[in-house]
Amino acid sequence: MKGNYAVVKKANSLIEASYKLSINEQRLVLMLAASVKVADTNFQSYRISVKDFARLLNLKNKNIYKEVEKIVVGLREKTLKITQSNSVLHIGWLSSIEYFTGEGILDLCFDPKLKPFLLDLNERFTSYKLKLIIQLRSSFSVRIYELLKQYERLGTRIFDLDKLKMILGLEDDQYKLYANFKRKVILVAQKELTAKTDIAFDFEEIKIGRGIGKIKFIIRTQNAPEVKPPALPEIVDAKEIKFSEAMRILITLLPAKYQEMASIKKILMEYLRKHDFDYVARNIEYANDGSNAVNPGVSLGKGSNYRNYLAKALKSDFGLPYQDDKNIQKLTEEEAKRKAEEEAKERRKKNEQERHEREIAARAEVYLKNLSPEALETLKLEAISQLEPKLRELYDKKSLGSEMMLRKAMEEIAMHRIKID
Repeated sequence: MKGNYAVVKKANSLIEASYKLSINEQRLVLMLAASVKVADTNFQSYRISVKDFARLLNLKNKNIYKEVEKIVVGLREKTLKITQSNSVLHIGWLSSIEYFTGEGILDLCFDPKLKPFLLDLNERFTSYKLKLIIQLRSSFSVRIYELLKQYERLGTRIFDLDKLKMILGLEDDQYKLYANFKRKVILVAQKELTAKTDIAFDFEEIKIGRGIGKIKFIIRTQNAPEVKPPALPEIVDAKEIKFSEAMRILITLLPAKYQEMASIKKILMEYLRKHDFDYVARNIEYANDGSNAVNPGVSLGKGSNYRNYLAKALKSDFGLPYQDDKNIQKLTEEEAKRKAEEEAKERRKKNEQERHEREIAARAEVYLKNLSPEALETLKLEAISQLEPKLRELYDKKSLGSEMMLRKAMEEIAMHRIKID
């Protein structure tokens, strides 16, 4: 949004809606409205610097972040009433507020239901230069400017007093005396518009019964006074910021000698707008790996023009199957690695178990050697009693290997006792 050229464009039904905002909330709405592009089909998220906005509002407090947050959250909580031909819409101004901690940045977005009143306006709308109205100090002056700007060509506009108060968002008990309303609202707006904007007005009071029931505004077009507009904070489409950041990252993926080539940047921008970051990134990776310009000899029978190679990849999305193949290869390698790790783990476990068993067996042998003859005989009888019937029968017959079998049984008992100890 360029401050000196920004234009606010609102549907007339929005201008005539009933709502009341503080002057700072009004300024924020106007700045966001001026940031809507003609080509937009949906609202974007708009990004604003807290410091820049605080400077416009001339905030002097030490904690400007808290003050700005108060203004923005206050706007988020405010509603407006829009009367249409077949409905009455009650709606909030903003659908979301996002504050980026440490960056001093706010992302704001209009409520989507405001779309018919700010986007794609072809008829029944009013537009004006933001710089003319951002200087106004009274929120009522802003509203009256918009209401009279609608009828600038006609030159007059008549309001029922009660309807005008309703449009300005006044409660029933506010400015009950017409004299107070005239002094605080009408005369303040008359002075401000004459001094700072491209229209001025006189007014006539129309009595109904014993009091003032209507006001007739006589509107005059004038040359906007030569007043230096305040420095407006730059409000940037957050979508464009994300696009720029995506472009910056994509450029870093290119081989160093191609990163400054305007023709390649143009190609990247074209496909990033058509598709998305991942689409472009995978095709850059494909070109980096497959182009002879980067890896001489990798693609036999093909030239070495990196730009052409990348352009063809982006056009046909050669990076997609390439990425799929790489993902399959990666999964295969990961699965092979996992199996190898599991097998190695099993081998380590088996080796540790065998080492432990050898250690127990060696200790059992020492245990048996140190037993007294009586204890050894007792262990022998215990081992015999624990033999299975068939093995016991073989031992009783003094069959070949029976002594070795008994010795094994005694070692097992000894190993069991050692493990318990």
